[in-house]
Amino acid sequence: MAKVLVVDDEYSIRALFQFVFMDAGHEARAAKDGREALELLAEFVPDLILLDISMPVMTGPQFIEEKRKLAASRPELAGIPYLVLTGESSLNLEKNYALGRDPDCKAFLPKMTPQESVVSIAEKALREAGRL
Repeated sequence: MAKVLVVDDEYSIRALFQFVFMDAGHEARAAKDGREALELLAEFVPDLILLDISMPVMTGPQFIEEKRKLAASRPELAGIPYLVLTGESSLNLEKNYALGRDPDCKAFLPKMTPQESVVSIAEKALREAGRL
């Protein structure tokens, strides 16, 4: 069992993936934006983050940057793998976002990716990181 943090501003996506990961036997928590996700990190250290890239208040890239700053004083937050969810039509986001060069970023996935595939990709990333 792994701990998964789902960060997405769309309630339906957030609730769906929280349920999907719980149904797959993982502990899952959810946040509606990067700021709320940072607040959750005070009490919940995930093994993997499923992260929307475009959100109000704090975007996915801004969240990752702030999480990195926190990891300087909280090493348990360093190296957490994450998958980027996007509703954008182009999956060539690596060219547009520094996240594409981040070794902790394991995949860019369209929001329409089948749920089973997201879980499978997440579990592969967790195994590779030694977190499952």
